Amino acid sequence: MKSSKMPAWHAACMTVINTSPAIHLQAVLPGGLGLLTRLVGDVIMPHEVMQELAAGIARDDTLRHAQSTPGLIIRQTTVLLAAWLKTELYLGEAAVIQTAVDEGIGTVILDDLKARRIARRLGLAVTGTLGVLLLAKASGHLPSVSDAIQKLQQRGMWLDEKVIAAALQTAGESP
Repeated sequence: MKSSKMPAWHAACMTVINTSPAIHLQAVLPGGLGLLTRLVGDVIMPHEVMQELAAGIARDDTLRHAQSTPGLIIRQTTVLLAAWLKTELYLGEAAVIQTAVDEGIGTVILDDLKARRIARRLGLAVTGTLGVLLLAKASGHLPSVSDAIQKLQQRGMWLDEKVIAAALQTAGESP
């Protein structure tokens, strides 16, 4: 079932993405990160996120894909992080939030619950891997959210059963 209503965060013309959603979306979206930029517009990847991807390059080729994806902007300099943000979150998550706040970008893609709460507290619109999958399904680019979730779980992503049920209901795929 196609939803004609796009989520509020979709209205953003620029989004900042964290490491794990980049890896997951590259793996399960048809067209990977290229589809992400077609769905949401320009996507900024802070330098810290790029460094995290580079650290895992032996296990995953998301960085290589990111470097060649039109509309994905990889920042070459580190973000000056607020001291409190550095103590609360991992470096990539903190850089995503700080970049959005500093540059007036209203939307971030984060999967970590604590990071999502902090981003919302700072007035940012937040989505994650599942939110992007729902957008891809609603726009006709993803045939099955359920299949994508199964693939994510096979890759080691933990998802709460209630979150999965809500996503499948939104996608029109509940049993």
